[in-house]
Amino acid sequence: MTKKTHQTLRQRLFPTPDEADEISSRKRKNDGDAYYTDISGSGLLFYRWIRSLFLASVLLYGTYQGIGNTIDYSRGQKTGMINKVSETGLFWKTYEGQMALEGIVSGSLTTSANVWDFSLDRQARHGENTQELVTKLRESMQNETKVMITYTEQFTTWPWRSGTNYFIQNVEPIRKIEKQ
Repeated sequence: MTKKTHQTLRQRLFPTPDEADEISSRKRKNDGDAYYTDISGSGLLFYRWIRSLFLASVLLYGTYQGIGNTIDYSRGQKTGMINKVSETGLFWKTYEGQMALEGIVSGSLTTSANVWDFSLDRQARHGENTQELVTKLRESMQNETKVMITYTEQFTTWPWRSGTNYFIQNVEPIRKIEKQ
């Protein structure tokens, strides 16, 4: 009966070339596992490093998304005309929209519309009523009225939450001031 040696976590995840050779030869002698017998010492070293780097990158990305999904990066207001409000998504349905912003094109004195994409948060993290906002947006689009939108920008968002980082908080129609 062979004596089993216990490896530290560092030895298992990030073996040195000598440790990889030892693990590989021990595996061949003890149990003849076909998976490990096909991998030489340096191959086992490479395999474990790649596996560890992949797991570390998945963990870091998940942490980044999890923390960034709760951070309000900015808040603001924009004024324009609503072009589109739609419910999109193959698996996760989200409300997405576009608004035409008026402004001056860089380098020229002509007025044109810039398009701004936004989303509505079904999770209502700021207490907004999503269905009421969708109704207001659709009414302003049908009536062709200018609206002022209050929004928050998230640092990052999960794909099932929205297509953009801009979440609508409030929609207010702007009344036209008649010139005298």
